[in-house]
Amino acid sequence: MSRVYYLRDARGDREVAEAALPLQFGGAGPCDLVVPGVDENVVAGYIALADGRPYLQPAGDAVVLYHNHERVDGSRWLKSGDRVQVGAAGTLLWQVKGDQVFVTAERFVPPTAESLAPSTTTRSPQAELLGTVGDAPAPVPVRRGRRVVLGGLLAGLALVALFLLLAVPVQIEIEPLPETRSLDGLLPGVPLAGRLLLLPGEYRVGAQRAGYRPLDAQVTLNRDGPRQWRFALEELPGRLELTLDPDVAYTLRADGAAVAAEPDGRHPLSRGHHALRVETERHLPLEREIEIAGLGRVQALELALQPAWATLRLDSRPQGAAVELDGAPLGTTPLEAELMRGVRTLRLTLAGHKPVQLDLPVEAGATLDLDTVVLPPADGILELDSTPPGATVTVDQVYRGTTPLRLELASGTAHRLRLALPGHRPVEREVTLEPEATQALSLSLPAQLGTVFVSARPADAELLVDGRSVGRATQRLRLAAREHTLEFQRDGYAPQRVKVTPNPAASQRVDVTLQTVTAAAEAAMPASIGAAGGIQLRLVRPGDPFRMGASRREAGRRANESARRVQLTRPFYLGVTEVTNAQFRRFDGSHDSGRGEGAVLNADDQPAVRVDWNAAARFCNWLSREEGLPEAYEQQGERMVAVTPLNTGYRLPTEAEWAYVARVAGRDAPSRFPWQGGYPPETVSGNYADARIADI
Repeated sequence: MSRVYYLRDARGDREVAEAALPLQFGGAGPCDLVVPGVDENVVAGYIALADGRPYLQPAGDAVVLYHNHERVDGSRWLKSGDRVQVGAAGTLLWQVKGDQVFVTAERFVPPTAESLAPSTTTRSPQAELLGTVGDAPAPVPVRRGRRVVLGGLLAGLALVALFLLLAVPVQIEIEPLPETRSLDGLLPGVPLAGRLLLLPGEYRVGAQRAGYRPLDAQVTLNRDGPRQWRFALEELPGRLELTLDPDVAYTLRADGAAVAAEPDGRHPLSRGHHALRVETERHLPLEREIEIAGLGRVQALELALQPAWATLRLDSRPQGAAVELDGAPLGTTPLEAELMRGVRTLRLTLAGHKPVQLDLPVEAGATLDLDTVVLPPADGILELDSTPPGATVTVDQVYRGTTPLRLELASGTAHRLRLALPGHRPVEREVTLEPEATQALSLSLPAQLGTVFVSARPADAELLVDGRSVGRATQRLRLAAREHTLEFQRDGYAPQRVKVTPNPAASQRVDVTLQTVTAAAEAAMPASIGAAGGIQLRLVRPGDPFRMGASRREAGRRANESARRVQLTRPFYLGVTEVTNAQFRRFDGSHDSGRGEGAVLNADDQPAVRVDWNAAARFCNWLSREEGLPEAYEQQGERMVAVTPLNTGYRLPTEAEWAYVARVAGRDAPSRFPWQGGYPPETVSGNYADARIADI
């Protein structure tokens, strides 16, 4: 930032002011410090700006400059209040007021060339300022002084040229603008077009501003390095001085995060708006909104805490009960204590009495004056057994379980017991228990008997009653009047179970006929089952022998269809309908039923045709594998052959089985055709033959 410079005399004397030291401004460059009364080409020094800061630099050895009483051999920063002495001619006072700079000339008189030349005798700046003559240097001819000045100027120009050759332009930016700044290094630098010419090397940049941490940065300047240095001053946090009433330990949270106190007890907080929360061990939390000024300023905040507890007054009957609060000992009754807010659990215990538990909602600042807590006597223990065991037990008409049983009953009170067991007479007793005492009681229940007459076929079958053998099955039993399980068993026969409940007032009779294992297995068969692909099969139970084939007089009889007597010996399952195309294609996806007599036969719900016997046998084996059954056919060469003996796998029906189902099963008399009535059938009955039968 550029500033305006003014030159004035300390006494305000116009003549002196005219003779005072002038500042010659050269645009944005440095100002020449020219001594009045001497050749106008003799420049004592330069005043220039670097990053808005003024500094002083001597022009050479022709005129001696002093800065604050110290001889100036290089560049010096100028600040408000600095004094610059120009040889023995006078002193300049540097003062900064806002954006204006005033240079005041004190006792400034036109000097002689001798007074401007360097002294050969060491003199203090104070002596030169006061103009004492006791140690004044010997007069020097003016001609020699000019030669010296000319030589110094040539040397200075050489140094300036070397400086410009080696210097690097650097721009230094510090945000926010500091109140004071410094750059320590080889030279303070020369300002040029808003930048600072510096020689490569190490520099330390310093800056200070109230409310910010001082800047002290070490930087290295290289010819090929960065040409712009940016620094940001770190803002100091505000400091909160918190005072609590009462003065207790606390935790401070700002915007949800805990804020620790510094050694002086104050809390650092960044500038801006904060939500504060003060938490203590025994007081209600406090919340406040606050605006922190920051920049290191101290702000005081005083808060009054509210108690987070309530006062409890508690007594019991009898007194002396131990009291626990949330599982921790609190004291004995009667007592007065403080309970923190929330839902609290009190437990009162006393020897010989039942414990009492209270769940109390506690509000801060309240007083809980509870009614006297009555502690009931402790229970007694009744260990109850019965003969026989398993009797149901009611106590005071309330069901409590079955014997053997351990009961906790209120002491000092008479209780009515009742034990009941099917087949036995119930028993009642009255008991009174002592507190915390254990009493054993065993009761017998008299049995009630009933008579059961049992007979079985075969007569030598074995009889078990409730799993215990009692001998031959045909006999007279006397059993308790409750439910019993009678089991009849014999080798080669399926066991049979019967439930019976004897009646003491009347006898009962049980007759059982055992089935052979085979007959029992057949009886347990379901009437229908399902196979893979949705095939439904129905159980066929063989009946009496039947005649299969055709007599010689029967129309349509073939030579190999002689009539013969046939007896089927074991039940079997037969498909309710023909195997459809959809069902067969689950086994053979490429199957094609083709066409017949002009009709398409490939619909999913039409019977599968154009299937030879071997393909049908393989389809049966596939069904068996799908359900984990043994396969009913095996491959022999190119043919499928039924295994011997027959197993439980899927197979094709035999001729006898098909004839029995089609003409005999479920009929009062054998039928000539599978349908009801004569030929032709009156309704669509099945796929029995094609058009070629018309020639028969």
